[in-house]
Parts: sequence; C-alpha cells; structure tokens
Amino acid sequence: MYDVTFDQSPDRRVLWIARALALAAVAAVASSAEAQLPGAPVLQNAWATPGLVAAANFAGGSGESVVAGAVGWSPGSARFQLSAGAGYQNQSGFAGRPVYGARVAMPFGGTSSAFGFGAFAGVGGGAARKAKIDIPKVGGGTTTTTVADTVSWTTEIPVGASVGYRRAIGSNHGLSAYATPAWVFYSGGTNSGGLFRVGIGVDVGITRSLGATVGVDFGGTRVKELGGPSSSQYGVGISYALGHR
Repeated sequence: MYDVTFDQSPDRRVLWIARALALAAVAAVASSAEAQLPGAPVLQNAWATPGLVAAANFAGGSGESVVAGAVGWSPGSARFQLSAGAGYQNQSGFAGRPVYGARVAMPFGGTSSAFGFGAFAGVGGGAARKAKIDIPKVGGGTTTTTVADTVSWTTEIPVGASVGYRRAIGSNHGLSAYATPAWVFYSGGTNSGGLFRVGIGVDVGITRSLGATVGVDFGGTRVKELGGPSSSQYGVGISYALGHR
C-alpha cells in the first residue's frame, strides 16, 4: 500500500494513481484459470481476474503428464472466482484417460494491493484408470491388454489458502508470486485418505490480457497403485483474459 495521508500534492496523487492502475493491470492476468485436475499441481493465486479467462496448461510429475484447457470467471468486484477444466492424463503402466475438475476461490485482499490472501476449495476426478497388463502369447512374445483398476482413488478434494505478492513492471506488465498450502482428500478405491501439499507459483503479466504461469507442488505422497501424487508435480500454462482491457 502507498501512504498518501501526509502528502496530497498533485504529483504525489498522480504517482499513487499510476501505481494503483499498474497493480490493477497485473490483476487482469494475475490469476489464470485454475481448476482441480488430477495429475496437476494445486496452484491458486491470491487475486481473481474480473471477467472471463481461458487457459491452456501442461502438467506432470514422475511418470505422468496432463494436457488440459480451463476457463475461469469472476464478477467485476473480483470477490470470488469460479473455474473449471478438462484434459487428458497419461501415466506409465496405465492407459490414458480424460480428467476434469472445478474450483471456487475467494480473495480477501484489496484489488490494487501488493499483498493478498484468499481461500479455495475444489473437486477433481476422471474416468476409471485401466492398468496395462502384458499377457504371454502362445509361441512367444506378449500382448498388452487393459483391466479396470478398482484399487485407486476416483475423486480428489483440495481445501486450502493462498498468499501472494505482486509487483507492476511498467503500465502493462507485472509479476505475481504466491504459495498455496492445501489439505487434499482422496476418496474411492480401497484406501481413502488425505495429504498436506504446498504449491508455489509465479504468474507473469505479458500484456494486459496475456499471462503465463509456472509452478510446482510438493508434500505428502501416495504409492502409485493407489493414485494421487507419488512425487512433486509441476505445471506451466498460458492464460488469456477475454474482452477489452
């Protein structure tokens, strides 16, 4: 925040307004369309983007990858954000499958403040996993088939918080860094349970409408056979704020 209480000169007011507008420009792309997709890190900025945002994302971890698209929407007040996404997940030892998710986030900081915090919750899942099994053939060799995996989880539900810092760079660019500690509950299969994970993300405002995101999350793990994260997960994305900025 910038203190203007003791200096109300025109130059000081203009400087404060310029800084506030620059931070508002960062807010235009400070939060990409984050949904809750299995196989992707849980990343949530501390600010919301008024209007509609579309994003393309690539994520992965040990032996897995996800390609997905997402959309997010927030009202003009930016007091909350709704997002949803869908994609395709590949995992070593399993057939690829479609995945999907949704999330709601509520920022609590000022729309033009340098520091922000918020809370979020989501739900994600996908088609039942199918394990790849090699079956010996008569005469030698093997053939690969798939069987339904009834042991692994079917749904994940994260509940967490976000805290972030952003800085304007000129009038059209900016950078935002944030942390998202979350408790993620995995249900279904034979062993439901929860894990504590922490995500670290950086959003870069390339223009007033175009942004890029990189991030990673780490923490508790589950064995691969049960589903869920068995290692750290990373993600990269490109987001575009639709409409006039």
